[in-house]
Amino acid sequence: MQHIDDLLVLEQTEGMAFVSDNLWGTPVTPSAFGGQLVALSLAAAFKTVPENYLARKGMPDVALPGSTSDCPFVLDPQGYPKAFPAMIWVTELDRDHATPAPPRQQMWLECPDKQQRSEQAKQCIVAMYSDVHFTRVIVRPYGIRIAPPPRHLRKIVSIDHHMWFHQEADPNNPIFVDTWCSQLSSGRGVVQSEMFAHDRRLVATIMQEGRVEIDPSAQLPSPKL
Repeated sequence: MQHIDDLLVLEQTEGMAFVSDNLWGTPVTPSAFGGQLVALSLAAAFKTVPENYLARKGMPDVALPGSTSDCPFVLDPQGYPKAFPAMIWVTELDRDHATPAPPRQQMWLECPDKQQRSEQAKQCIVAMYSDVHFTRVIVRPYGIRIAPPPRHLRKIVSIDHHMWFHQEADPNNPIFVDTWCSQLSSGRGVVQSEMFAHDRRLVATIMQEGRVEIDPSAQLPSPKL
């Protein structure tokens, strides 16, 4: 049996290029094992950074609401429909959104009452917040508002919702949500979202498929994808 460390040995050539002369392959695949190639790529990257550096998912470089005078996030005065208990900071108000835009949205969410809760209750609130403004990114390429909804927007619903928790988070502190639509066709969109705690830790990953029904007689602008 080979020693696994031997499979990670790299030799530096010219400049910042690295090679390996010990590629391993399974008996049924004459080429190299994909997992080793991924590991060698990471090992090569580690040779260009300090020894204490680790690969991890990083939060986008955005400011906390109110942290700077030029922070682009503003408190949405209309919030979520029917007085939903959440403070929402966005970079653009929905009433201002009437032109095609990329299918991506970033926002901060925070529980307004600041009550002390159990860790399980906090996680339940984070789960509830994971669906705020989620599928609305599907209609952004068409310049369609959600609040108030236009007459030609018949329906926007989620078909499924999957969530993976990574770390705990307190919704009494702002939670950053980065949402984008990776696939959009035939009235359906696949939406992905990542939630980060105020201290920039990745809290959860969410996937959802949404469906949009629009009046076919509506004159919509060309999508911006």
